[in-house]
Amino acid sequence: MKTYAYVLKLDPRLYDESSWTDEDNKAVNDHFLRLQNDYQLGKVLHVGRTEDPTYEGYGFVVYQAENDVEAKKYMEDDPAVKGGQMTASYQSYKVVFK
Repeated sequence: MKTYAYVLKLDPRLYDESSWTDEDNKAVNDHFLRLQNDYQLGKVLHVGRTEDPTYEGYGFVVYQAENDVEAKKYMEDDPAVKGGQMTASYQSYKVVFK
């Protein structure tokens, strides 16, 4: 298994909390539940985000995948990415300290 990381950026239309729809809330909740489950299974190693997700803020997921294709698919299958609430980009990730 290789280690990867993906960075998530909240769609700017969601900076205003009053703009969130039921669909947005469901997708982000599903995003959280998926990451929580995969963390418990050991696929996801670390999840976090900046305190302020707007503008320069971001979320960060460190996870394991067999290869680049699987890593990209995992990121693209994130419910908040699929739903358009967040954009994401991934890279292979080298763990230096554990």
